[in-house]
Amino acid sequence: MMMKEVPHARSTQSGAVLLIGMVMLLMVSLIAASVIRLSTHHTQVVNNEQLRTEAVAAANYALDTVLNQPRTNWDPYKTATGAAVNVNLGTVKADDSTAGSTNGTMSVTVEKLTCKRARVIKNAELIKKNADDVTYVGESDAACFGGGGGGGPTIVDVAKVGSPNDDSLCATVLYDMQAKANDAKLLNAAPVVQQGVEVRTDITTLGSDCP
Repeated sequence: MMMKEVPHARSTQSGAVLLIGMVMLLMVSLIAASVIRLSTHHTQVVNNEQLRTEAVAAANYALDTVLNQPRTNWDPYKTATGAAVNVNLGTVKADDSTAGSTNGTMSVTVEKLTCKRARVIKNAELIKKNADDVTYVGESDAACFGGGGGGGPTIVDVAKVGSPNDDSLCATVLYDMQAKANDAKLLNAAPVVQQGVEVRTDITTLGSDCP
């Protein structure tokens, strides 16, 4: 007796595997996008911090440059607008043909150089005694005491020059100034460095330096 073969029913496909695969692909894409975005954000933070560090270093260098100039050259820095000082950031060699331009430099504005206080130096602060009990004034202070710069200490007689408590011919003046880096990449986050310095001056110019 021959048996009739019954055909198998075709299995139905619901598409669940495709749906799960698409969900997994979406999750992987979101994770990858988040990692890229986070990495970009960290790069921007590091870049901004580097720019700020360079700006602070440039501002300090500009202040040192101004302070090493003769006091008679400080007038441009006493105004509210100040004067610009270009600081080489080290990206341009000194012998480069572009070294004279602004390439590789950061412009720093040094401004608001003002006198905070002034004090006339007393003779007693200048007079010293050596091991032989000889009273003298050092070469660097001789002009303040009224002596000349003869290449050595000035021997003085306190009884003839007056009391050691008398005012000398020199004074110390405390100046304060600000420096701000002007870099377009810093936008409104440019750091301001403030510094004070005490310098020696002649009492004849004390009124104009510190009115």
